Amino acid sequence: MTSVYIHIPFCQRICSYCDFPKRVSKSIEIDHYLDTLEKEIKMYQVNDIIDTLYIGGGTPSILSSKQLLRLNQIIKLFHLSNKVEFTMECNPEHITNEKIILLKQLGVNRISLGVQTFNERLLRILNRGHLKNMVYDAVNLLKKNNLSNISMDLIFAIPFQTIEEVKEDLAHIQQLDVPHISYYSLILEEKTVFDKLLSENKIQLIDNETEAQMYELILNSLKKSKYHHYEISNYAKKGYESRHNQVYWQNKSYYGFGMGASGYVNHVRYYNVNYVNQYIELIKKEKRPIKHQDTIDKSEELKEAFLLGLRLIDGLSIEEINKRYQVNILEYFEREFKCLVDKGFIEISDRIKLTHTGLFYGNEVFEVFV
Repeated sequence: MTSVYIHIPFCQRICSYCDFPKRVSKSIEIDHYLDTLEKEIKMYQVNDIIDTLYIGGGTPSILSSKQLLRLNQIIKLFHLSNKVEFTMECNPEHITNEKIILLKQLGVNRISLGVQTFNERLLRILNRGHLKNMVYDAVNLLKKNNLSNISMDLIFAIPFQTIEEVKEDLAHIQQLDVPHISYYSLILEEKTVFDKLLSENKIQLIDNETEAQMYELILNSLKKSKYHHYEISNYAKKGYESRHNQVYWQNKSYYGFGMGASGYVNHVRYYNVNYVNQYIELIKKEKRPIKHQDTIDKSEELKEAFLLGLRLIDGLSIEEINKRYQVNILEYFEREFKCLVDKGFIEISDRIKLTHTGLFYGNEVFEVFV
């Protein structure tokens, strides 16, 4: 079993916080891109059974009916498991009966809905293209059409956001009752609109204390709503944890296709080029569109295992890590573990995992393994 990520880099607008590889779409360019995507996938001759397939972006849901049917032809290159988890990222404003029929025709059985917030003032600041009622309409329509395995992506610590507004978002989450929530703290990335506005003193970031209060509020509220907190920023009803994302956090192999995508196959981590034209030109020359790749040795693999695995609330099993990497991990990272235990950031029993305090200092923990 293996996993596949496909990147659709096109958007109708650029969100203020986003630094993912993307560009504003033109229909003819999307058609050309899909043709090129098919050629890249054929280069790899993937014969494995695909257990999880994730189509992200960008905004995959902007594809037209014709383009979704073209994507369906590309998906048929893979041998999908009978129990495949097939996720597609969608924006609320794109969810219609016609689109849902096409998504189900593709085999999509899980929707990741880009909500970010229900507050319309903040949605304008984020430069999102939907309103609060569109989220309700989208969720209700998906459920009505038996596509109820829905994840909603939200952001907190948005510039100008208040704790009261986070409470309001949590009330909407409770009312919509979808089985999975991804709730991320806003991170200021370089070369984004927010980065420019901050340099011009037009926005201020939320201070660390308020951000911590927001995170604590989210943890407690979602726990009361019967969500299992299974990763630093992810919460699920029982049995609805993202299988695809757990591939990343458990440092397992996966293929990545498309402009800006990355993959991890046979101990090689590769990163595709970030520009559509360059991506298309390289494949036209029958070259893989790789910007760079790294062969991951045992030392790096162990660091990555903890860099990713400590994001999981249950952490990592000492026995499984020792067996997988043929190492005594408590000796191997003795100095690092002692430092993190002394700070109260991790706890060690038969597993190594973040403490409640460690959840708030994740970046400091992960830096130890970078």
